[in-house]
Amino acid sequence: MSPHLFVLFGATGDLAAKKLFPALYRVSREADDGIRVLGVGRSDWDDGDLRDAAVDGLTETGVSDDDARAWAEETLFFAQVEAYDDLDPVFERADEIEAEAETGGNRAYYLALPPSAFPGTIRALGEHEDAAGRAPNEDGEQSGGWTRLVIEKPFGSDLESAKKLNGIVHEHFREEQVYRIDHFLGKETVQNLLVFRFANALFESLWSRAHVERVEVVVTETNDASGRAGYFDGVGTMRDMIQNHLTQLFALTAMEPPARLDAEGIRREKIKVLRSTRTASPEEAVYGQYGAGDGQEAYTEHEGVDADSTTETFAAVRLHVDNWRWQGVPFVLRTGKRLKERLTEILVTFRRPPVALFQGAKGECEPTPNVLRIRLQPDEGFRLSFDVKTPGSGFQTATQHLDFDYESAFGAFPDAYETLLRDVTAGDTTLFVHAEEAEQAWRVYEPLLDADLDVHTYDSGSWGPDEAARLGITLDPDDSPSDC
Repeated sequence: MSPHLFVLFGATGDLAAKKLFPALYRVSREADDGIRVLGVGRSDWDDGDLRDAAVDGLTETGVSDDDARAWAEETLFFAQVEAYDDLDPVFERADEIEAEAETGGNRAYYLALPPSAFPGTIRALGEHEDAAGRAPNEDGEQSGGWTRLVIEKPFGSDLESAKKLNGIVHEHFREEQVYRIDHFLGKETVQNLLVFRFANALFESLWSRAHVERVEVVVTETNDASGRAGYFDGVGTMRDMIQNHLTQLFALTAMEPPARLDAEGIRREKIKVLRSTRTASPEEAVYGQYGAGDGQEAYTEHEGVDADSTTETFAAVRLHVDNWRWQGVPFVLRTGKRLKERLTEILVTFRRPPVALFQGAKGECEPTPNVLRIRLQPDEGFRLSFDVKTPGSGFQTATQHLDFDYESAFGAFPDAYETLLRDVTAGDTTLFVHAEEAEQAWRVYEPLLDADLDVHTYDSGSWGPDEAARLGITLDPDDSPSDC
């Protein structure tokens, strides 16, 4: 891991305090040659203010106050700007820090900013790189140290804006310098999905339309939108969650085996399956918005939300992949806020045997399919359901499960941001989103973005609107047929 300067735009925000500083602390402790962090923001802060904020965030994750303070004093610095397209104070401070810390001119620029600030900031960074003679040549060679640009989602708000943003990025940076972050890809169990599929012939041989009846990608949240209502009300769940997080999980589940297990190989297969995905149909989508319930107020009662708002806080959509492997298999993606439980999982429901030899063997329960439940949070792991004979005469059956718990097997694992920031410092783009991936994901959902869909009210603390059941799914995981 080479020494470098990590320039964090938006350093005064919640993401920095809660996620990025703890991740940077752990990554930098592994770096023998040292990392320095320059926080950038418009707040009237100095080095001491930034260090205090970082120490508060670190101690909440279990780091001792002394260790947090020592790291912050050595590592963290701050530069205030009036606007994110006027970065002279940033570059002046960066030059000072690099000269003292001998980081070799290596820089990672991390944009934890509102999307409206992306274009101006990227242009200002690119123009500085050009003027300083740091921009790579046509062969990708760069003098004066490496430069990496890290961009937080969202990558545009529709296909047109995504193309425009990528155009601005590519005016100043090569694609291999760009790291578009989707923190779901940093989760250990998401990465383990690739190993689970491609290292185990038992499952990969069944991973197709011949044996799979349907696939569901589920992300349910118990939190509401009250803390970010001003942003969320203009975006909605489709743009905020399905187009990025859930689509990445879908792509990893549906993609073909890569020729090589590297960034290019994995990206190529994800792009290929997204290209094969039909554009979503409004007839196969359901929107919802949480009302009051469970002692909580309705979405439209939040401060900053119009009483007549039709912004969706729940979305479910059925996708179809037109390729040899998945033709005819529905993929249902669904997510929502203020739901009963917080969980992220992928459900693969396998086809039933062609002949029901044990019809009626489960009493009132119908014969049930095998279901593979890949749980990403909480209690990360896998659960496979299967039927067995119960003791006694006759052929009475019951559903049992094979369980694998990730933490029980391996202990605690790194936070997603820690994994991703470590990859940024190492120059590994495997777990990041390519420009065409972002554009293809927007293409899939383009018909839904401006469609006049009914928004169904659901009770806070429920599993979402009952209307979603028409997509062929069971909202309540406790009602899964595999648990009968």
